[in-house]
Amino acid sequence: MAYLKGDLVLISGADQTSTCIILTEMFQVSFDNYNFYYTYCVETGLYGVVYETEITSLVAPNFAPDFVFESALFDTDYDWDDYLYDQFSYFPSLFPSGSRGL
Repeated sequence: MAYLKGDLVLISGADQTSTCIILTEMFQVSFDNYNFYYTYCVETGLYGVVYETEITSLVAPNFAPDFVFESALFDTDYDWDDYLYDQFSYFPSLFPSGSRGL
């Protein structure tokens, strides 16, 4: 089941169970159950990654849709990486400079 931003979900880890508010849409990494959400844990007050397989149930849909958080993790500017790729590419590339095939 795909959860939405603002949903309150029950998370079951190896030794404890807690509730988390989903803060982002699902990040689809692969088809091998490594998809994850960025969440806020209600009990601890910590932010973190929760894998889709750790979510046991939906407690309350649309619990906190306007939950505000600031993180540089999601505001990263990758222009510097593009520059370094163009300047220090030691291996032959199939793509002309600047395109990177994206």
